[in-house]
Amino acid sequence: MAAHLPERVLSTGELEERIAEDSPGFDVPRGMIERLTGVASRHVRPDGWDASDLAVVASRKALADAGCDTAAVDLLIFSAMSMDVLEPATAHIVADKLGVRCPAFDVKNACNSFLNALEVGDSLIRTGAYRRVLVCCGESVTQFARTSVSSPREFVESVTGYTLSDAGAAVVLEASTEPGIAGFVFSALSSVWKAGVLPFPGSAGECGHRPKFRLADMVKGFHELFRADLARQVEQRIGGTLDEVSLFCVHLASPHHISDFCSTAGIPRSRVMTTIASHGNMAAATLPLQLDKALREGRLHRGDIAVLVGHASGISYGILGVRV
Repeated sequence: MAAHLPERVLSTGELEERIAEDSPGFDVPRGMIERLTGVASRHVRPDGWDASDLAVVASRKALADAGCDTAAVDLLIFSAMSMDVLEPATAHIVADKLGVRCPAFDVKNACNSFLNALEVGDSLIRTGAYRRVLVCCGESVTQFARTSVSSPREFVESVTGYTLSDAGAAVVLEASTEPGIAGFVFSALSSVWKAGVLPFPGSAGECGHRPKFRLADMVKGFHELFRADLARQVEQRIGGTLDEVSLFCVHLASPHHISDFCSTAGIPRSRVMTTIASHGNMAAATLPLQLDKALREGRLHRGDIAVLVGHASGISYGILGVRV
């Protein structure tokens, strides 16, 4: 597996300067974004890059890490909230840039897209339909940060967008007798879908024309979903107890919510890995990047169990267990 972070880093202070320049007549409260979100900086893709380019870089690294070339890939799944165009599926653009000749399609479920794609890839391998599946992700989400605001209300509605960060990630899946994916748990509370909406150009009706993220409503919905006993889910679906889990990789909209998550889940903060404060909200690329980072930094060792916990607009949560 592999992840890719663009070299360009935009601090929250620099972002506030940009908002001030683009919002004449509105006094940007300096330092407010970091106080509200806990995000100090985010990564920004190079000019001219699309989501597919971020996925391609990560995919090349992952294929090299797996020791296989593009001819060995039987299926390519692109999984992100971002996309290059409405049609065709971004997976085809990634496949073309990689030089991969195999079936390709997208899996899209906001920030849980990558977890869902891993479930799909794992299931297809288990059926015998494919031998090797490349699951890749490219998130070009900094473009959705609204830098021109006219009122305090618009500023508050836009705060979640100021956490967004660009990144790429990829995983090569194949059947093996070695440890790997241990199990999945997914759940959704779709009646709360209006709490987080990012409309496409021209959309209207219930979606409206502007991004709307009611973070309080989303957090409330996540807690309602998460009332399910995490310990029971991990034991039944992943095969282990919470005490046996070495590391929890968690995707949250703000680092301010980590303590609440740990309290609700009943796990110590020392075993939770988050990256949002230093790297921003990388949407669906967050969890694979955290797992890759944990492996390369030596926070996980052979035989360890890692649990990836994702929260996404929609709203949904997903849990993936991995035996290293």
